[in-house]
Amino acid sequence: MNENPADTVPGDGQAQSGWQSVIEDMAATADEFRSRGWTTLELHPGDSVLVDSDRRTGLDVVVPGPEYEELESVTEDCAFADVDVFRAEHGSMLFLLIVEKDPTNETAVFVPAYYDPGSSQTKLERVRESGDLRLFCRRLNGDYVEFVHGDVAPFLPEALQGET
Repeated sequence: MNENPADTVPGDGQAQSGWQSVIEDMAATADEFRSRGWTTLELHPGDSVLVDSDRRTGLDVVVPGPEYEELESVTEDCAFADVDVFRAEHGSMLFLLIVEKDPTNETAVFVPAYYDPGSSQTKLERVRESGDLRLFCRRLNGDYVEFVHGDVAPFLPEALQGET
């Protein structure tokens, strides 16, 4: 098993380059938050995919066990009511850096993610129809922490921005 799941992303060299840029941006942005006194948690998903099933619809990222345990602990004490979404399209992939924020406790969780909009049209339609995007930070055993966002536009490719 790869020691750093963030080093692996499906696709070609272009996708690898885009993913590495997201991870670097996450580190730099988290440093900025820490310099302002915020507590930060950077997640390093091993997989990221849009899902549409009876159990879950939204963006699903698989995080390593120790990071998941830290995430569970952080979410018990915080109310994440604010989000920043940084989006970049690179080749056929859409890369996201999602910053879940609790301004009251000055805590931020950084979730890098990616998906292929071209092969996800039905799932994107379902997300748009539902009117919210659910972000599932999941461990392999199926346990997850869920963040819900009422504005789906920041999570969509630019071509779909005006259609929400």
